Amino acid sequence: MVKRGRPIVMNSQSMETISGRRTRNCSVVAVTRVLDYYRRTGAVTGVPENIQETYKLVEEIAECYGYTDKRGTVPFFISGIAREAFGEYGAKVKCKGVYVWSFEKQVVDEISHGRPVIMNIARGFYKDHTIVVVGYSIWRVGDKLYPMLRVIDGWKSGYHYIDYEAFAKDISQSIFGSFNTIHVNEGKK
Repeated sequence: MVKRGRPIVMNSQSMETISGRRTRNCSVVAVTRVLDYYRRTGAVTGVPENIQETYKLVEEIAECYGYTDKRGTVPFFISGIAREAFGEYGAKVKCKGVYVWSFEKQVVDEISHGRPVIMNIARGFYKDHTIVVVGYSIWRVGDKLYPMLRVIDGWKSGYHYIDYEAFAKDISQSIFGSFNTIHVNEGKK
């Protein structure tokens, strides 16, 4: 390993544990998870300590954006859902969907500033799934560097890892997806 970003510690329970059911709610859980993280850091106040309560609010907001258990969430709406969910607690945030990305900007910079990133993946192993990026590391094998993402995928509790190069460059596996960044204006309500 040649570099490791600071890990972000956040609720890593499964989607089923957080929502109480097994369904296509990965984006709703991802927004809930990030909102709960900012509650824990003290950047957003008034958020319930019980993440299941927070989930219910985020799900209600997502339904206004067309979310259903059968279809899930359209990835373009993740930033709007997050903005409204944070706004329910008086937090001013800048939420941005990023569709042309780089490892340095959407992963290294965000993680270095203690900001988890919501990542939606259109193809490959995580097809049509939304996860939360909570860290990274860079490995050297011979002369080649391999960036790895530390993620919470929600299918199972805990942390998992994704080869960023496979996601970003292998057209048969992924390449299509987006990142959603959330910047909380701390101290401003």
